Amino acid sequence: MERRGIHVMMGDRTKLSAVERLVREIAPSLDLNYVIVEVNGHFEYASHPEASEPKSMAAADAQGLAEAARAKGIELVPMYNCLGHQSWRDKPAALLRAHPEFNEAPELDATAEEFYCMSWCPNHPDVNPLLFDLFDELLAAFGAKAFHVGLDEVFVLGHCPRCKGTPNAELFAKAVNDYHGHLVGRRGVEMQMWGDRLLDAETMGYGSWESSANDTHQAIETVSSDIVMCDWHYEIMDDFPSVRFFQEKGFRVWPGGWNKPESIAKLIEVARREATPKMLGYLATTWTDVEKVVDGLSGKPMEDEKLAAIVSGVKLGAELALG
Repeated sequence: MERRGIHVMMGDRTKLSAVERLVREIAPSLDLNYVIVEVNGHFEYASHPEASEPKSMAAADAQGLAEAARAKGIELVPMYNCLGHQSWRDKPAALLRAHPEFNEAPELDATAEEFYCMSWCPNHPDVNPLLFDLFDELLAAFGAKAFHVGLDEVFVLGHCPRCKGTPNAELFAKAVNDYHGHLVGRRGVEMQMWGDRLLDAETMGYGSWESSANDTHQAIETVSSDIVMCDWHYEIMDDFPSVRFFQEKGFRVWPGGWNKPESIAKLIEVARREATPKMLGYLATTWTDVEKVVDGLSGKPMEDEKLAAIVSGVKLGAELALG
């Protein structure tokens, strides 16, 4: 497969050595040629220091990682998760801590059992100017040709006075198109995003995590088809219809799996069977401490069964993606 990638979480500056080891040693050993680094607030933003988490990586650190990646023939892609995932339950990330006025639904009880993550308001006039400054700093530091904007699992939408009454599909499409306009239109880089909010839970057969049950899926008719859709699916299924669906809609598709061997194998099988020139490859996701992932991929024994399954999933995906 053309693109054989891995997505990892940056964390604070103490994780730099693990990411560097991933780029210099682990990814080349697995024949991976893409590494998506989810940075979010873990960067020393000069334009908006308040948007940085404590002990963040510096621009020089990112430059060093990018140089190491290029030396190994690896495309390093920075990621800032947008719109949703702005907290872990009631603990906001740096941006909403510094700018609580951006919170889409401050009235919701973030300590409630059913609450997941906060979102920012896509219609707040001050969000995008700040956000695009952060994008630009990451693009410059990483010397990046592509940028991942996240956008998965957006459950809180349409609550605030600016957004209430506007269809969720329109709100979601505005966010996607705003980011596309800056990244592709102004900066000339590839835009990547998770595809789950553009899939209809009723017709696709996926659950409410891997597809939309709040009507954001209708935005697929009004967003640019030159966006790379990272089509993640983790459950074991007989088929993954979104692989065909996104290609039929004109998108380049980059399927992604996680920690279930049967699901990974089937997803790659479907991707190969349904491939058109818009099928890009396979993307392994990890969703845990990058140091532990790198230790596991380097052969360190793992007692934690969940971590062992994640590491095994990365290895299996890399093997199958090579054919």
